[in-house]
Amino acid sequence: KKISLNLNYNKGILVRVNWKEIKNNGDKSMMFFVTMIIFSPMTAIIPGIYAIYLMIKNKGKIEKNYLNIGLLVLFIWSLIVALKNESVLSFLGSSMLLMYFSIGFLGQQYFITRRKINKVLKYSVYLTALTAINGIIEKIMYIYLHKSTGEVVGPFNNRVVSSYGNPNMAGAWFASAIFIALYLTTINSEKKQRSIYALCTGVMLIALLLTESSGAFVAFVSALICYYVLKNLNDKRKMIILGLSIFTIISIFLILQSKGDTQAVLTEINSSFSSRYDIWIGSLKMISQKPLMGWGTLATLEHGKDFFYNNGNSIHSHNIYLTFFVSTGIIGLCMYLYIKLKLFKDLFKLYKVKEPLVPLLVSLNVVVIVQGLVDCSLYAPQLGILFISTCAITFNLSRGKVRAEKKSKKNNNAKGNIIELETKTIAI
Repeated sequence: KKISLNLNYNKGILVRVNWKEIKNNGDKSMMFFVTMIIFSPMTAIIPGIYAIYLMIKNKGKIEKNYLNIGLLVLFIWSLIVALKNESVLSFLGSSMLLMYFSIGFLGQQYFITRRKINKVLKYSVYLTALTAINGIIEKIMYIYLHKSTGEVVGPFNNRVVSSYGNPNMAGAWFASAIFIALYLTTINSEKKQRSIYALCTGVMLIALLLTESSGAFVAFVSALICYYVLKNLNDKRKMIILGLSIFTIISIFLILQSKGDTQAVLTEINSSFSSRYDIWIGSLKMISQKPLMGWGTLATLEHGKDFFYNNGNSIHSHNIYLTFFVSTGIIGLCMYLYIKLKLFKDLFKLYKVKEPLVPLLVSLNVVVIVQGLVDCSLYAPQLGILFISTCAITFNLSRGKVRAEKKSKKNNNAKGNIIELETKTIAI
């Protein structure tokens, strides 16, 4: 009927959450949330709304750590900036930061065992593989219909979008999911399960290439190198295989970009950057006018046409650092950098103790950083939630909050009983 979860931290900060709606210790609800996140950018906000509801209803006291404080300050500051600029659109857009704050809170409460972490990762890979198959079908239908009619028909596009809103975000998501699959493969000893992960990896890699997103692809290759370097591959044979694999992947991507024209590759790469020059220059002009407070979270969508002469309005500045600078000023940018710095310190701490999840966590961050040079994935709810969840897992691991959980047999006679978890004291 009711699951009561009490977490009492030894710094005197009590986090009390009554999980009335969450059965089976939250697993079923979390799987539903993962489904909603991957299904669509629109449904991805459902977990955030639920987390906000959970905090308000149960009056949970939030632990004072860099992730919670940083996101909360960013949210409050974005509201102040929106009010200062008298922007209703940016005021509403600030709710995105509140959603990320609540997701961080929920993640810190849920990701307290390796079983839970691995279960969410496993489910995410399976669902992403399905969306990758959907993307491949999109591409096949586009080729068939375009060849038959000579026109773009219906929702089918030359670049794979699947359930992620646009090709660039789709590419970043597929790239991230590939690293999750690689991690799960390394910790699983069952041959059948490893084969399934290998198949999922292959499908997602094909979908990533078909998005033809230069930013996502460069981020993927950069993160792939970091992933295997952190795994301490001293085996020359494996290093040769890695090098050949990267060379093959890059070759396939370039072939897809060229479409039979060798000059098209350089043209495409140049276009990826030149199309953003106008936005970057316009963003710098916006920053020069309001460097301290910024313009608001969705200011480029409101005022872009006044600064981005050839591109008109844009939802963000196509650079993660410029985006924070434009939207929340130097104060907001410094708060974001503060969160990243503390996160890197935690990752380094975990690296020193040889935490198995470090290669995955670092790779996911590298994808955000590298693609962030030409895009802002945190403005996409799906990728933003993935990043915040990664932060929550990193924080919990670095503070020793994640424990190994032994499997226990289900008691069939326990149905209908009140389930109460013991109060746990977790050292920070």
